Amino acid sequence: MILIINNDKRMNYLSEYIRDSGMDLIQYHLDSSSFDFHILKETHYLILPFGGIAEDGRIANTHLYLTEDVLRHLPEDCVILTPIRYPKLLKLLEVVPRKYEVIFDHDEVAIYNSIPTAEGVIYHIIKNTDITIHQAEILVIGSGRIAMTIARDLKALGAYVSVTFRKKKDEARLFEMGLNPIHIDLMRSDLHHYDVIVNTVPFMMLDEQDLTQVRRDCYVLDVSSKPGGVNFKKAEELGIQSELALSLPSIIAPKTAAYYLFRFVRDYIASSEKKGGL
Repeated sequence: MILIINNDKRMNYLSEYIRDSGMDLIQYHLDSSSFDFHILKETHYLILPFGGIAEDGRIANTHLYLTEDVLRHLPEDCVILTPIRYPKLLKLLEVVPRKYEVIFDHDEVAIYNSIPTAEGVIYHIIKNTDITIHQAEILVIGSGRIAMTIARDLKALGAYVSVTFRKKKDEARLFEMGLNPIHIDLMRSDLHHYDVIVNTVPFMMLDEQDLTQVRRDCYVLDVSSKPGGVNFKKAEELGIQSELALSLPSIIAPKTAAYYLFRFVRDYIASSEKKGGL
């Protein structure tokens, strides 16, 4: 049996896809106040939602708490499917070991998911700036799967796009794509002329000192995971418009994003059963 926690439209659509495929599914919705331990004991796959898990165990946008007691009621061979490595989950698993799989560690999910993320970035730039993307000077911080899609789509709209990199292979790929590669160590010396900065790295990339080099009319958009990689308090003090845009696929295209997740869940379960799993 699959147990899924619905806390946004994307997870609701995922539930529909799973149910329509004929798989055995139980859902917890926003108004659910606690886990049913009888259901947990029958759960073979627990799918956690997006948004994070607080230090006290509360699952984002729900009344549910993930605790040691909850994990102990899951069968020992239960697999927890989690979007990313939530620190609270990892702490709990140190005490109550259960197998887990990080969904966005898999390219087939992360790359597909970058499509609605990039469309969300375009939407936010159009909404929050007074200029066209065409001929805008835009910096994308990071050269991972999401950053590459964002940079490519912005370039296709006529922007002058610079992208940070660390590895030589990423520099070569960016050059091949017609983008302007900038080594991450050199990024901070050249922040003053960008119209838009998009951060995709979930670490502090624009601190107080960095932001003093950013133009006041620059729009800074962070699409990394919470708490982001921008000192938003300092940006506000300086009068720089900045924003942490979480879960863009769920906002921009929840049905499409859910289908990408469903394909992974379906194939993962089929593969597990073929190997002699549940």
